Amino acid sequence: MCRPKTQDPRPKTQDPRPKVLTLKSPAKINWFLEVMGKRPDGYHELVTVMQTVSLYDTLDFEDLPRPFIEFRCDLDLGPPEKNLVVRAAQAVQKTYAEKRGARITLNKKIPHGAGLGGGSSDAATTVVGLNQLWNLNLSTEQLEQVVRSVGSDCAFFVRGGTALCTGRGEIVEPKPLISGIDLVILYPEIVLPTPDVYRKLSENLQFERRKCNFFHRDALSLDATKVATKVFNRLEHVALRVSPKLSDVWQRTADEKAVTKRFVSGSGSSLVFVVPDESAARALAQSFEKRSLGRAFVAKSVAGR
Repeated sequence: MCRPKTQDPRPKTQDPRPKVLTLKSPAKINWFLEVMGKRPDGYHELVTVMQTVSLYDTLDFEDLPRPFIEFRCDLDLGPPEKNLVVRAAQAVQKTYAEKRGARITLNKKIPHGAGLGGGSSDAATTVVGLNQLWNLNLSTEQLEQVVRSVGSDCAFFVRGGTALCTGRGEIVEPKPLISGIDLVILYPEIVLPTPDVYRKLSENLQFERRKCNFFHRDALSLDATKVATKVFNRLEHVALRVSPKLSDVWQRTADEKAVTKRFVSGSGSSLVFVVPDESAARALAQSFEKRSLGRAFVAKSVAGR
């Protein structure tokens, strides 16, 4: 005998699992970097072309039922209160979401102290992630404003892609994307503190400033060969003087035939090699690692978020 189905009178419970959001956090290189002088606030006035590349950290965001920021990382990055992720999360919380909390887990792949902007990118990804996790509906401009308080180049990473950055690096002007350039990024296991490089540069600021010509008529058709003619980094020779070990690696990579251009990214210590294609990139990266020159990453210039 078939009995009619009856509705379960017990109330349905909500899924107890926390809401989790995972975002990638890209590294950057500097296609161009010129120092225009020293500012009254002690920082340096910059003109730089920043570019996101396909080398990523990963951040996981989970809601917490209390207004507390819990931070975890697979590497020891020092005291949490000094970490840019924690500072960025606290800035969002204080300004827009005092009653919200989150657990943030950072999985590092971008080397620290390498001129690749890993910490700044993680801070920007944090404000983007919490905006989504907490349904704050903040605009890009609002996110940039919040993260500017954390670091000079953090605002760039809110959008990513290709941008002309001025001031201390916090004034961001998006530009036509320079995408698909094949790269090898060599991290020679050297931590090169940015203040040390700028302090050395400040000993002599009497030099002729280089003009940036990245965004003329050919901006939308730049390939590896054209990019090579435009790359410039004022900090390159300074970084090589500050670190004899980096200078040694620079000398040992001088005669790579497949390389269209090599340069120091930002204040170092990573070296960037522009190559014709992905096959050449993989071969070059393998060669660097076999010669124990450091950790080599195959990457491309990519769009932002």
